[in-house]
Amino acid sequence: MTSWSSLSISSGSRAELLSERLIRMIVDGEIKSGQKLPNERELAESAGISRTSVREALRDLELRGLISRKPGRGTIVEEHARPELDAGMLGMMDSSLRMLREVMDLRAVIEPPIAERAAGRARDGELSALLKPLELAEYELQHEVPSIELLVRLDVEFHIGISKLTHNPMLSRLLEVAHEWMAPSREAGLQTTTRIEQSVAAHRRIYNAIRSHDAEGARAAMTQHIQEVVHNIGIDQWAPSRDEQKA
Repeated sequence: MTSWSSLSISSGSRAELLSERLIRMIVDGEIKSGQKLPNERELAESAGISRTSVREALRDLELRGLISRKPGRGTIVEEHARPELDAGMLGMMDSSLRMLREVMDLRAVIEPPIAERAAGRARDGELSALLKPLELAEYELQHEVPSIELLVRLDVEFHIGISKLTHNPMLSRLLEVAHEWMAPSREAGLQTTTRIEQSVAAHRRIYNAIRSHDAEGARAAMTQHIQEVVHNIGIDQWAPSRDEQKA
């Protein structure tokens, strides 16, 4: 019987350490192929870490092909688990960097089409709600020492505001949920005045396209914005798809 008490983690990157410990347990045969892992709450209690860290660790194992996570079945160790993937591209990549790339790939997939729909569907009377966080950010940047925390909050508000202009509650909800995963791309350590100024300028271009009901322009402006963020946080190996390059 598997002893989950050995998962206790005291320091370091908690998600990464949990991932490594679970991999070792799988490799050593302590966790068998086909075995069901405890749920996130139970793993968090056993390891003494947050459920968010547990979720990140499980996503890492899933990317490596070691587990599958299916509704109604829980988290199952793959019958043909491949620990050798640890030596592949994902294994060689720092977990925080890998998460950033995943996050930005997610944003590249969902945000340009959302901006495109917002431009086509937004009513003129609704645009003030989108303009407010943009103007507040532009004003905050005029301060000698702008508040990074406020600017990050206004950034999130602007992007969610775009999704609301689609008049599709499911798209709005999707973006709200996705922001939990997008958080790493907005960490304070990744913020500089130059990056924030560039983002706010991009927001102005996106807003102008939406205000003009220029759907293609809004999509292109959002695509460019995501690419600039990718460049600014130093993960240029990520590349847009052919469709995004055409936008």
